[in-house]
Amino acid sequence: MNGYFAAAVAVLIWAAYPVATRAAVTGPFSAQELITLRFGIAGVLFLPYLALHWRSIGRATWLRGMPLTLFQGAGMGALVICGLQLAPATHQAALGPGVSPAWVALLGFLLLARRASARVMIGGALCALGVLALTLWSAAAPSAGVLAGDAMFLCASALGALYVLQLRNWGVGVMQGAAIVSLYSALVVVPWHLWSAPLPLWRVAPAEILWQVLWQGILIGCVSLIALNQAISRLGSERSSALVALVPVLTAILALLFLGEIPSAFEVAALVTISAGVSVAALPRRSTFRPEPRQLPAQP
Repeated sequence: MNGYFAAAVAVLIWAAYPVATRAAVTGPFSAQELITLRFGIAGVLFLPYLALHWRSIGRATWLRGMPLTLFQGAGMGALVICGLQLAPATHQAALGPGVSPAWVALLGFLLLARRASARVMIGGALCALGVLALTLWSAAAPSAGVLAGDAMFLCASALGALYVLQLRNWGVGVMQGAAIVSLYSALVVVPWHLWSAPLPLWRVAPAEILWQVLWQGILIGCVSLIALNQAISRLGSERSSALVALVPVLTAILALLFLGEIPSAFEVAALVTISAGVSVAALPRRSTFRPEPRQLPAQP
């Protein structure tokens, strides 16, 4: 698969996911049902991979999968889906994938004493400025729920950044981490849903259930990860990360077309600022001879 095509697939899925989830969670589905579909289906899809590679996965990796499940699995997924009940899809794209590279740089410095380059600092400052503008707009909104949703998105992107940092720090493979996180999340959310769900899932039309199975379990849970890995292997981490800057803009267009969400001029300015920050942070360094560790943007 061509690197740019793989990156385009990942970006399109990340951009459309908030729109599809926002439509579902404000429609016939509860947040609990979408969380169950996302990790229940993804857990099943990754079972063949785990069955084939379980001998090569060490005990330490299985144990480290537990905190990683909080960072990138059920913990992060629940924050995103619940936040989309309250705030627009464009906010999730900006405060999720859009802010993740800035979180990686900040938390890497605070927790692992990793120094960020000047371009990363400038990009992080632009992201922070855009986040501040979006937060001020949300605080002034008629509904206080928008601000609460934005807070959930920021917490989710911080957890995703912790996942990226610890995955690299612990030496866990990307596919191993995704498979274990999906399995552990499924083992938590599926029994929880079966035990506590107030209404049966089959009350929803079968076509709508299949649509969310596609989005929650297949596209965002599996396909986007495989596409991201392919893009990084062909294009490198910096060039792949730069394409993440397109996510907030594409989500705003899709939300306008399919949800009727019209962003204000203030929101548009904030989205553009965040996208600019991601682009600056992902600019290639002048020297191409010194290899650097991969920096993966977290999934929504």
